[in-house]
Amino acid sequence: MTEIYYLVTIIAVFSVVQSIFGVGLLLFGTPTLLLLGYSYSETLWLLLPCSVTISLIQVVNDYKLIEAKKRAVYLVIPTLVLSLALVVTYKNGINITRIVGVLLLLIGVIRFSSKLQALLGLMVKKHIQMYYIIIGVVHGVSNMGGGPLSILMSTIYSKKEIIRANVAFIYLILAIFQLIVLSIISNTSLRSEVIWLIPISLVSYIFTSKSISSKVNDKKYTFILNVMVLVYGVLAVIK
Repeated sequence: MTEIYYLVTIIAVFSVVQSIFGVGLLLFGTPTLLLLGYSYSETLWLLLPCSVTISLIQVVNDYKLIEAKKRAVYLVIPTLVLSLALVVTYKNGINITRIVGVLLLLIGVIRFSSKLQALLGLMVKKHIQMYYIIIGVVHGVSNMGGGPLSILMSTIYSKKEIIRANVAFIYLILAIFQLIVLSIISNTSLRSEVIWLIPISLVSYIFTSKSISSKVNDKKYTFILNVMVLVYGVLAVIK
């Protein structure tokens, strides 16, 4: 019973973060579970069904704000599928936790530096197709695609609502294909705890989106998210 309490707490907390920031359940849930000793495949099986549920609600509510539909399918999915398949197949030779930590630190440093963001913004606009491909690779090997994805959407759009809607759509597509790949090649399977975690995630997200999310201003939103990214990056690297 202790394990389910931990899982419920993790899912509830990061579903709240997801509601406020647009990312969180995968971006922070992944390193949390890896640090607690779960394998990469187990982590995905626990988080992805909840992520699909939340992303689906966001997509339905904000579908008119989504503009990244075709690029998500044609550019992100192939590299996601290939990289995830390789990581799951050769999991014993890869330190996923450290990879996650390094990526989080990189994301955090970029988000804290206006000069790096400006430089990255220019590169993204010039090579946007390649950036989508990179997101697929990063998400496949680490489940950390939310970091570069949020940077991309922040470069293209200025309003938090539009950023969150487009991130949610691509998250939904990514999670669906991740579950398909896991179902085919992973020696782990959907865990029974998910029956409890999905409604917990849903309730946490809906409650927060109605009572808290609209009260968080963009500057506060960015600073808090950046601090959380850096803290988790350090923890994952030094483990």
